[in-house]
Amino acid sequence: MFRSLFLLFLPLLLLAEEYEIRLPTRLQLKPIYLSRLHTSETDWRYCDELREVLETDLATNGFCTLVPSSDTLEHRLAWPDVRHTFQVAPWKQDHVAYVFAIQAIKGKFQLVAFNIENGSSKRYPEMELTGKLDQDRSIMHKMADQLQKDIFGLEGVASLRILYTQRQKVGEDWISEIWVCDSDGANAHKILTEKGYCVSPGFFPGKKGEFFYVTFSQGQSKIYRSALHKKVGEPMIVMRGSQVLPAVNAKATQMTFISDIAGRPDLFIQNLDNKGNMVGKARQLFSAPRATQATSTFSPDGKKLAFVSDKDGPPRIYQMEILSPNDTKRATPRLLTKVNRDNTSPTWSPDGSKIAYVSRVDGIRQIWIYDFETEEEIQLTTSPEDKENPSWAPDSMHLVYNTESDDLCELYVIHLNKKEPVQISKGPDQKRFPCWELR
Repeated sequence: MFRSLFLLFLPLLLLAEEYEIRLPTRLQLKPIYLSRLHTSETDWRYCDELREVLETDLATNGFCTLVPSSDTLEHRLAWPDVRHTFQVAPWKQDHVAYVFAIQAIKGKFQLVAFNIENGSSKRYPEMELTGKLDQDRSIMHKMADQLQKDIFGLEGVASLRILYTQRQKVGEDWISEIWVCDSDGANAHKILTEKGYCVSPGFFPGKKGEFFYVTFSQGQSKIYRSALHKKVGEPMIVMRGSQVLPAVNAKATQMTFISDIAGRPDLFIQNLDNKGNMVGKARQLFSAPRATQATSTFSPDGKKLAFVSDKDGPPRIYQMEILSPNDTKRATPRLLTKVNRDNTSPTWSPDGSKIAYVSRVDGIRQIWIYDFETEEEIQLTTSPEDKENPSWAPDSMHLVYNTESDDLCELYVIHLNKKEPVQISKGPDQKRFPCWELR
């Protein structure tokens, strides 16, 4: 049943003309040297993996390039009091912007950061280590975010998590369950114990660890809610028909979704109270004769929606105001995407400046960006796999998405500065519908 329902929301198989503009790099990437982990610990594998977590976070933050480790560079660092003997000149000669010297002594992680450009240094407070990598990874993520904030003045996203679904075939049936992982794909584990078919999870803004999703456990697709510490979910939107593709505004006061209650897939909106419960009845927000509406996304101020409709032919992305039920005028959608003829899965950036979406180019589904300032449509990805379900991180610079094929669906993260996708998942089963945790 779920398969037949979702065919209503799949884009038409139309060819698209390639049109590519490169997003400009906002900041020049800073060359950074991360030292080897100086340690008195005997578990070298743990120490190497601990350093690798920090190295990966720095390499993927979109503002750094890592200088390869070498014996020559390591000899410049005199332990244990590396700060006292540090010499700026050799690093400046090598055009290194920052040096991070790290050590783990007697169960405590220490980091000293050297700013080569202005000759200053900072010793960060020691952090207690447990010796268990799955727990100590969070310390490295927090350190990476702190370094990014101190150097670039921007909040990092390394310590945030990613929610997604994992699909596998059991016997003759497919099941799709809710999973969560770290921002780099590690510590992946299943959240809900129900063995059903779940899709489209998303975190509730302002409600730590709470999320919504779509389940087919009742036969028809219904919107449920749960939390990371729970094992089961509970119904959220209670109405006839099927409901799919939910989205919530930044204040968690409204949810949009697609429902076939009126006979075809139309766009609906539901008001919510501060506990996420329904307030009044859902109302139809947009419908068009013989048309299918699909994925919607709120503007950060909650006043507008971008959504998919094939009302004028192929599926494209439109924008419209969210009018109150008492407004006598009818909202008129404005077409945003005009370059290609097959556009789906819009997601509005938290800073309001862009919409990421999927567009078919030469038969391949790629991630594109609509820039509101320039009104340009910009191709972001170019690799030969189909991509789906882009989701913004809170920094409006990172995107996570999944590749799509009959065999493998993996999660990738890309930064607008670097534009080099990084695979963060691996192993069997299909990982899909990723979304970032909110601050």
